[in-house]
Amino acid sequence: MLKKAAIIVLAVIGVLGSVALWFRNEEAVATSAARPWPGDMGALSTVADRWPPQKANESSVKLTALANSLPKDEAVDDFVAREMTRGELTIGDPPAVPDVSAIREVLLREQIVWERYDEIGDPNAISARTMHMTLARTLIARALTKARANDPAAWDELHSVWKLARTLDGHPQMMTQTAALSMDRMINAVAWKMPLPVPSWFGELQARDNVQRLLESFQFQSASYWKDGARIFPTRWLANSVDHDRSIAEELSNLEQCDVNMRVNELGTDLSSLWRRAFRYRAEREATANALRVREGKSIETASRCSDGRWMFDGTTLRFSREIPTAAPDTPMPLVLRVKP
Repeated sequence: MLKKAAIIVLAVIGVLGSVALWFRNEEAVATSAARPWPGDMGALSTVADRWPPQKANESSVKLTALANSLPKDEAVDDFVAREMTRGELTIGDPPAVPDVSAIREVLLREQIVWERYDEIGDPNAISARTMHMTLARTLIARALTKARANDPAAWDELHSVWKLARTLDGHPQMMTQTAALSMDRMINAVAWKMPLPVPSWFGELQARDNVQRLLESFQFQSASYWKDGARIFPTRWLANSVDHDRSIAEELSNLEQCDVNMRVNELGTDLSSLWRRAFRYRAEREATANALRVREGKSIETASRCSDGRWMFDGTTLRFSREIPTAAPDTPMPLVLRVKP
């Protein structure tokens, strides 16, 4: 009986081995990985060469210590989310917000270099992201508090968040780049409520489009899964998944609308909701730019870079010609803003 069972087990192992060998296709995997991605990103095999290692400097150590001293305060988070999603120029009552002057000065005056963590799901990267977002929300809350008192220095807090987001530019991890996108969207969502005049640095935020940087992170994510898969089990399925995800990047590179529903990628975390947020952000930047124009006594720009919409203003309310909803937990700025009483 035992002998018969052993024979069956060996037979099953043989069949499974034959199936594995039949599906194994190293040439197909190599071919798919060698195809260039759009936007001059090159092939998957070249991705690692574009992101040299990065070690933390003293300024980042100092900033980390300051960040760790901040209390976790849901009232601050709720205040920021409320003002981001509130299409009214007036700012509501703020909670008690910690003093962030030391943090602001480090960000505005020193070069910050963070250690980079490239492994997907690295707990250090997750902790760093949490810290960065806590810093950003607290600074945004302080900016809103100052703006409510009509203090032009409110822009300095927003500028420090902009500087914080830019310290992440050398980090291809998708979770890090989604944090940078979130920071940019937070700044933009409250900037139209800040005291005039608008500082010159804000033009940099308005001109920056995050889609290409996110596509680079998408390629980095795909390259990580391709590298592991090619080493362990290079199958036709893996090759098809690489081709599938590269075709998504090609589609995204050519999109002109802002209401985007992209199919799901096959390697790594589902990014379909991210692309919706990233393309909607193009309309969000236009909303802020037009709201500030109205407050400066200028006419709005009715044309949009979004091929599926345009802007209207009736004397009090600025409105995009279509809504672009996003899924929870996203808290986007509205595309309908009451700019005047």
